[in-house]
Amino acid sequence: MATVNNAVVEELVATRRQLGPVFMAKTGPINQLWIDDDHLASKIYAMEEASGRSQLSKPVFGGDFLFLVRDVNRARDIRSRQKSLLTERSSSLAVLKAVESCGMPGIVKGSFAGDGECSGDDECSSAVVSWPTREISSASFNALVTLYVGCQPLSSEDVGRLLTAVAGYRRRGVPNLIQALSRSLGISKKLSFTDEINYLLGEVVSRSGASAELLPLLVSATVGGAEIFPLLLQWCVLRLAVDKETQDRLHAMLDNPSGPSIPPLFIKVAAACARDCPVSAAIGPPRKITAPTMIEGYGEIPAESIAFAMHPGLRARDGGAPWEVGLKGGTWKLDLEGGLGGWMMFGEGPRACPAGEQSLNFLAAGIMVLVREFEWEPGGGVEERRRMFEIRGDGSLLVPKFETPLKFTVR
Repeated sequence: MATVNNAVVEELVATRRQLGPVFMAKTGPINQLWIDDDHLASKIYAMEEASGRSQLSKPVFGGDFLFLVRDVNRARDIRSRQKSLLTERSSSLAVLKAVESCGMPGIVKGSFAGDGECSGDDECSSAVVSWPTREISSASFNALVTLYVGCQPLSSEDVGRLLTAVAGYRRRGVPNLIQALSRSLGISKKLSFTDEINYLLGEVVSRSGASAELLPLLVSATVGGAEIFPLLLQWCVLRLAVDKETQDRLHAMLDNPSGPSIPPLFIKVAAACARDCPVSAAIGPPRKITAPTMIEGYGEIPAESIAFAMHPGLRARDGGAPWEVGLKGGTWKLDLEGGLGGWMMFGEGPRACPAGEQSLNFLAAGIMVLVREFEWEPGGGVEERRRMFEIRGDGSLLVPKFETPLKFTVR
């Protein structure tokens, strides 16, 4: 019922309050294990018995689609090969060049047109605008493809088709509405979302002349990141809007020409923003328990259970959120103490995401190109500020519930 009513987050928070940080839920024939404890989640995810994944009888994205390979040994071999291919594409320099190529600051500046502060032919230096979600999503995907094959061989129409198919695959629990939308955008009625994704990414490899061994990686990056990267960046922009002090610290780092292409502070801020703002109820893909497993203090977890690490950002939803304090003009400072955020953003153990370094660099690079060009703050009134971090479910993702106006000022 929570799924039908789009109230999964509320149900999880209420259950956690009632039963504690570890609880089981049964949905039909499936046992779900939810873990809202960073240390315990890391410990369980690192176990060999928690290294399984769901696997369809017929692979929808080919046999090397690592997300859905259940056999632990086979997954380990695929992961090792893919990790080697990712190495040169994960450096901060490579990622930054790809993100810079997609022109995100220009997209934000382009949204200044039509704002009340702009008049005549004057170039606006400041404007209150809505975040250009669709344009940033396309630009983010263009950067992702450029990172993998060195160019973007798809047309803007093809990119739109691909992003629609990815959204349809993710929301496959409500296929009728998405299929209708897909048909209205020109996707054949007979073409499944997976067929569309496979075809278009095959075209990326073919048209760019890239090695065919990159295709499984490109599929994983697209299905796992084409929507999540721009959504995480949107949450980061909102989060930094109420912490101008951190924005200024980040911009000051750019005055230093030495050091790595993406300063470490940007990595730490990206992780901290992602920790505060849940992009989904769970961190990363769930794990399937492959054998009965004892968890000290909690008893035995049955085989075939699916384990979910609850996103730490949901904890603040219970009993009042910190951003509600002083938002009339105050700030909500990021916790930048220790590590890169101090949580298992990309999992642990043999099924940890092989593209973890690349993903965090990608998010940090997005923040970097925006901070270089702009400073920003909430652009609405008190009530709009109070609700700017409210969430709503969109399939498996959690997106901003309201469209929050932001005031961007060119530096």
